Amino acid sequence: MMTEDQSTVLLVEDEPLIRLFVAELLEEVGFKVVEAANATEALTILEAGLPVNVMLTDVDMPLGCNGFELALRVYERWPGIEILIMSGRQWPARGDLPPGAAFLAKPCPNEAIVSHVHSAAERTRRTHPISRNPNSSGDLAAKVVPFPKTA
Repeated sequence: MMTEDQSTVLLVEDEPLIRLFVAELLEEVGFKVVEAANATEALTILEAGLPVNVMLTDVDMPLGCNGFELALRVYERWPGIEILIMSGRQWPARGDLPPGAAFLAKPCPNEAIVSHVHSAAERTRRTHPISRNPNSSGDLAAKVVPFPKTA
């Protein structure tokens, strides 16, 4: 189900089964989900200019930085992206969460995950209605060139 105002979620989770489950859960309610297995993949996706509304990341990841470090990097470089952080093992300490980020304790009920992502996506639509990614090359509408009418 693709809609014009469909929000894109960057899901960063190193456990393949959890990543698959959460991706399907979010896709079933209408989100576009882009998956990354670690922080390095997530940053590569963002640097490529993919417009992302919400990043949902796990804390514990084997390669590169952890979810808290990733969240801080994303907040500094892409401030329009809403950030949600999940963990079943590690609680955030002072300074771990960037401003505006939310923490979800695992196991988190499916309805709570969907509700948090939906709320975060709504915030991005209100605060950044056109171009959500500062690395994207501007307003999508400005790139669309209509075909001329033929007689």
